[in-house]
Amino acid sequence: MFDIDFTALDANATLATAGSARAVAERAEVVVLQAAAHWADLHGDLDTDPDGRALPGMEELIQLGGDGTPKVAEFAPAELGAELSMSPFAARQLIADALDLRHRLPLLWGRVLAGEVKPWIGRKTADATRAVSAEVAAVVDRRVTKWAHSLSWGRLENIIAAASIAADPAAAAATADGAARSQGVWVGQSSDHGIKDIFIRTEAPNAIWFDATIDRIADSLAALGDTDSKDIRRARAVGVLAQPQQALDLFGTTAPAAATGGDAGQPATPAGGGQPSPGPNVDARPPATLYIHLSEDSVTRDGAGVARFEGVGPVTIDQAKKWLGHCHVTVKPVIDLANQAPVDGYEVPDRLREAIHLRSPVDVFPYATNTTRTKQADHSDPYVDPGDGGPPGQTRLDNLAPMVTFHHRIKTHSRWQVKQVFNGVFVWRSPHGRLFLVDHTGTHRINNTAA
Repeated sequence: MFDIDFTALDANATLATAGSARAVAERAEVVVLQAAAHWADLHGDLDTDPDGRALPGMEELIQLGGDGTPKVAEFAPAELGAELSMSPFAARQLIADALDLRHRLPLLWGRVLAGEVKPWIGRKTADATRAVSAEVAAVVDRRVTKWAHSLSWGRLENIIAAASIAADPAAAAATADGAARSQGVWVGQSSDHGIKDIFIRTEAPNAIWFDATIDRIADSLAALGDTDSKDIRRARAVGVLAQPQQALDLFGTTAPAAATGGDAGQPATPAGGGQPSPGPNVDARPPATLYIHLSEDSVTRDGAGVARFEGVGPVTIDQAKKWLGHCHVTVKPVIDLANQAPVDGYEVPDRLREAIHLRSPVDVFPYATNTTRTKQADHSDPYVDPGDGGPPGQTRLDNLAPMVTFHHRIKTHSRWQVKQVFNGVFVWRSPHGRLFLVDHTGTHRINNTAA
């Protein structure tokens, strides 16, 4: 079927062949999903004992999918899994996904069958909604299906979470409580030459504050002369943090120099020698910022709305209140994206960076997924210094694009081309002429394969 002489293909033909093969593979995955659903249909009953006896360990009918899906003979997945060279557990998941799609997400299932949505997107949506009721799954189906072909999974996952919370706040709160009870810290049993793994599952703000504290300690160690890499210093910071007084002493040692602009590597030492004394009233709290977006509805509907927590996703209003309960909260006004004054310099001011993130919260390279605020702000049309004849106002919202460093390098140093045809709407041309439109709805392929 794929007896192809690749040595005879140029770059354009190689791309076309890879694309065609991927389409065939995805169609095959759809057929496997259909077969899994039909396999479940064929095993919806049990071969009962002639005497009607139910002995311990006998096969039972079980529900593999979510609420509203039919039960399946317990042992059926094992045979299907063997045929597909996968474990029984993996086959159970396959059947569960197929049944959820067919019975609970019929709109999405239709688009998967039509080849409009990738099968793996359908399966991940099924898995993400398995715990919700059939009614909530129907709401998610209507909400997510129209975007499932163009948005990255990370963005779809946020839509699913938000729709689930809005459709059934009580169930979402119960799910959040269950997740809270699954928190913990675990130290791996095995060691690799004296190195051990630590696994932490905690609420998002705790993770952010922990990460910020680890980073601060690592930077303090560097200021005091530790020349190891940042990753090693962050690992070493865990040991410092495990001894709170040592962490406080470290902050006290480095804080005065940082505050006065002195040499942090040479902290002040008392006249009689000894250990450097910590500065007065040292604030050991790490600098951490939580960005939470709330609509007016979210705070006027008795706490039943949705808060969107950057870097985490949609959460319940009660969770947002809990996380912000012990914080100094700064309320920032809504930014008017339509009236952002341009600047003549190359550097991008903070107000424009904020506007860029609100307009384009995701990296604008085709199919990119990064949603953090650490992306670079690239000039879509290359910046020309005014001294060399560059026009005024080059640093403006409709000439800036957020990208991670790697994508910025591709745009700058390869034959990829991009135009911001409208504010926040980007058209990319690949080195071999494929066109992609990227906007707030995701990535869309433009049917043009001109070389």
